[in-house]
Amino acid sequence: MIDFHQHIGHVGRTVEHLLAHQDAHGVRRSVVLPIDGTATPPERWPSAEALDEATLYPDRIIPFFHIDPRRPGALERVRRAHRMGARGFGEHKVPLAVDAPESLAIYRLCGDLGWPVLLHFEYGMYNPNFEAFEGVLRANPETVFVGHAQAWWANLSADAPRDPGAAGYTAYPAGPVAPGGMTDRWLEAFPNLYADLSAGSGFGALSRDPEFTRGFLRRHASKLLWATDCPCRDGAGDWGEGRRRECYAAKSLPLLGELATAEDFERITSGNARRLLRLD
Repeated sequence: MIDFHQHIGHVGRTVEHLLAHQDAHGVRRSVVLPIDGTATPPERWPSAEALDEATLYPDRIIPFFHIDPRRPGALERVRRAHRMGARGFGEHKVPLAVDAPESLAIYRLCGDLGWPVLLHFEYGMYNPNFEAFEGVLRANPETVFVGHAQAWWANLSADAPRDPGAAGYTAYPAGPVAPGGMTDRWLEAFPNLYADLSAGSGFGALSRDPEFTRGFLRRHASKLLWATDCPCRDGAGDWGEGRRRECYAAKSLPLLGELATAEDFERITSGNARRLLRLD
């Protein structure tokens, strides 16, 4: 299996913690996503570390690259990372509009390089104008995009809450899914769009309405990427400093096994990532 969303540095997580998490669930490889948190200092997980660890563990780690597109020389740094062996761009988690000119330049370059771009969508925070993403998809058909996070998965339902300033707002809606959500429609409409199933947002979206999810997995089995974004250090819920919470892999794999066919389970947990990243 391939975990399409992992970090080194998240709540003090080391590469050894990441590998222990892999081993606990039979995961062969993980995509390691840095974040150039120059605008969000608490989340600065350097691209150099991802590239270095991939050199040490080439059969286990697939490095992506990230840079805040407003930094001087951002495009040339992307080109250099491509030459150094990075395989994609992200996690793109910046307090910019998803269609900001600086980000659009990155997307176009990634299309030229054959890199997927993994985006974190969160109302009021990161790539916050989610609705504008449709225009980005239309304008960049050569670039593969991977959607992730709260706003992405809330919009699985047509009645997604979209105003974080509204009374009662939640980034993690529950209950039955109203058909026709943007996420569902865009996955159908755009060949260059994939989805990352990670974190509480992905698990919550898939578990809130099992009957809807069965159809969703069947419709988009070739576009979904199993991923965890899990901070735990052992695959069993150790978040460090004596905190025991949950492991997203331990929750999501049984859910997928229950709701997806065996063939679709293999696509979602391995085949799609192998195809997208051109892995042997």
